[in-house]
Formats: sequence, C-alpha cells, structure tokens
Amino acid sequence: MKNLLVIPLVLISFCVIADERITLATFEYETTESGQFGLTAESTLSGFGARFYNFRDVGFYWGATFVQRTGDFEVCVLSDCSTGDETVTVFSGEFGRDLGGWTSFVGASFTSSETEFMSSTASDETWGLYAGLWLDFEDYKLRGTMTDLDNADNRAVHGGLLFQMDNNFTLGAEIGFFLERDVDAFKISLQFGRVF
Repeated sequence: MKNLLVIPLVLISFCVIADERITLATFEYETTESGQFGLTAESTLSGFGARFYNFRDVGFYWGATFVQRTGDFEVCVLSDCSTGDETVTVFSGEFGRDLGGWTSFVGASFTSSETEFMSSTASDETWGLYAGLWLDFEDYKLRGTMTDLDNADNRAVHGGLLFQMDNNFTLGAEIGFFLERDVDAFKISLQFGRVF
C-alpha cells in the first residue's frame, strides 16, 4: 500500500516542476458523408471532452485527451434509407520536447465505437498513431497534427489555436479534415479552460 502512495507524489512533483499546465473542457462536433455506387452514408456526432497539456520552457511536454461523441447516421441504397445510433469514445496521450519556441510531439490514440443499426449492435476498437507540432507565441499557441499515420484510410489533418487571456483563462478551437478523397468529413472542437 505504501508503494501506491509514491505514484501520486511523483505525479504531483511533475506538476510542480512544470512551467505551464492547461486544463480544458471541450465541445466536440463531427460530420461525415461518403458515397459510392448508389450507396451513401451520413453521420452527425456531437459531445464533450477534456484535455490536459503540460508545457515546459525547457524539457519534456506531455498531454492527454478524452472525447465522447454520440449521434445518428443514415445509410441509403438508392432511395431506401435506414438510420442508426453511434457512440465514439477516444482516449489519447502525447509526449514531446520543447525545442525553443516550438514543441514537437508524437502520440497514440485508442478509439472505441459502438453502433446500433437495424436491431443489432456492433462495436469496434482501434489504435492510431499521430504526430504534431506546437508553435508558441506570447499570448497564444498554434497546434498542427496529422492523425492515423499508420492508417491511410482514416488519416486526417488538424489545426488548432489556444489563446490565453489576462486572467489565466484559456480559449481554444481546433478543426480537422480527413484526407481520404471519397469521404467528406469535418471535425471541430471548441475549448474553454484555465492555466495553472
């Protein structure tokens, strides 16, 4: 039991050493549309999330994200359409290093999805790798990320902004686009949090 107490103390010590910690609550929205040979599929998902970023002027950076989106989708074969429900949960963690004005990072994400369609339920779990870059300016940070480096069918590009106000509150936004030409998809994340 005493050994378990060491873990929180180590985590707290990392937070004390850190130069800047940002915790954010997020609103998430995603829309996807695809079609081929008379078969079309559309989905609209929205939800919430939480993000944590631990920046240091000199040293290692790390971050973590939790997102849950729910919504419905519609599948049509010619003019015959059916609808279903979908829930997507994403956990991700990233690790990088400050290189003086910019921070490069790599990360891994775990996605769990569950769909209910025509009285049946299906679930899927996938892992993905991503890499990105933070650019640090005086009052704001810019973020660029390419996700699913190991899966060209789901690869996407994300761009984001974090703006720190004078009272230590932080506003953020991120948008993302899939690179797959047969899929028209758009993601947006609106964020509000605080610097500690």
